[in-house]
Amino acid sequence: RFVFTEKILLYAGKSSISSPLVFITLGKIYYSIPKKQIHTKNKFLFEKRIIGEKQLILSRQSAGNFSFSTKATAVIKNNYTNYFNLPLISEHVPIHKTNLNDNDFGYFLAGLIEGDGWFGTKELHIIFSENDISLAYYIKKKIGYGHIYKIKNKKAVRYICKNKKGMSIILSLINGKLVSTPKYNQLIKHNYNINFNYEILPPSNTLTLDNYWLAGFTQADGCFHISIIKSKTHKTGVSVRLEFSIKQKDVIPLNLLYNSIKMGNLSYYTKSDISCYKSTGFKTAAILLNYFDKFNLFAGKYVSYLKFRKVYLMITKGKHLEDKGIIKIKSITTKGSSETSTQEI
Repeated sequence: RFVFTEKILLYAGKSSISSPLVFITLGKIYYSIPKKQIHTKNKFLFEKRIIGEKQLILSRQSAGNFSFSTKATAVIKNNYTNYFNLPLISEHVPIHKTNLNDNDFGYFLAGLIEGDGWFGTKELHIIFSENDISLAYYIKKKIGYGHIYKIKNKKAVRYICKNKKGMSIILSLINGKLVSTPKYNQLIKHNYNINFNYEILPPSNTLTLDNYWLAGFTQADGCFHISIIKSKTHKTGVSVRLEFSIKQKDVIPLNLLYNSIKMGNLSYYTKSDISCYKSTGFKTAAILLNYFDKFNLFAGKYVSYLKFRKVYLMITKGKHLEDKGIIKIKSITTKGSSETSTQEI
C-alpha cells in the first residue's frame, strides 16, 4: 500500500529514499513502497498513478543518481550559498519596454493566454487581476479589437474579443508560439483552422528564456513572495527569503520551466488538481531577474518584480543581515502594490 502526502516535490541532487523511513524535504513526508526500487540517472522521471479517487504525480529531474529502496536510511545533502557568492544583477533597472514588436508581443500574448485565457467558438477570453487592468487595455489597444468587462464580486476584469478580424490578428500573433496542448486543443476543437482558413501550428513543447513567453505566463499566474522568518542563527533574529511561484492545472509548462532553470521544485495538490512550480533559492531569483530585466512584465506584476529585485540587490550586499536592512526590506514590501505578498513568521 502506498501512503502519501498531497504535495509532491522535485529535488535536484543525490538522494536516497527508504522505507519505513521517509524522504523529508521542506517539511513534507513521503513514504516509500516496500520491495520496489526505482532508479534514474541524469534523466527525467514522470510517474503517474491512480489510487482510489486520488491522482498522484511524481516528477523528478536529478542532477545525479536517485534511488528508492527499502533500507532504513534517508540521506539528503543540501548546499547553501553565502550571500557574497550570489550572481550579480545590474544595479540599474532597465528601461521598461511597452511598444513591443509583433514577434515579442506574440510570445507574451501566447504565454498570457496559456496562463489565464481560453478560446471559445470564435472568441477569446483573458482574465486580469484589478492590479493589471492597465495591461488589459494595452492588450485591447495592441490588437485593435475587443471589450473589457468588470467581473462581478471579484477584483478582476475580463478581456473578450469576438470580432473576426480581431481573432485573425490574435491567431497570427500566437501561432507557433504556444508551449502546451490545452489552448491548442481548444483551437482545433472549435475549428479555427477551418473558420479562419488558418493552419494552426502545434505547440512547441519547449520553454526557453530568450523570448517573452515566460513573461506572459508569469503575468497571468506568477507570484513574487518576500518572507521574513524568525531565525535563531541570524544576528537580527530573522532571515529573508525570496520565493517565486506559479500555479497551474496544466503541469507541462511548469515541468518545462523547471527543466529550463534546473532549480526549484514542483508540487502537486490532489484536492485542487493544481500543480505549482516554486523556488526559494537566491540563484534562481538571479536567473529570473536577469530574464525579466530583458523581457519585462507590466502593470502590478511589474511593481512586484521591482520590489523583488530591490530586495535581491540588498541581499547581495549583505544588507539583509543588518537591523537597518531588515527595516528597509519591510518598508519595501509593505508599500505600493499588494501584488508582492510579504510574510513574517
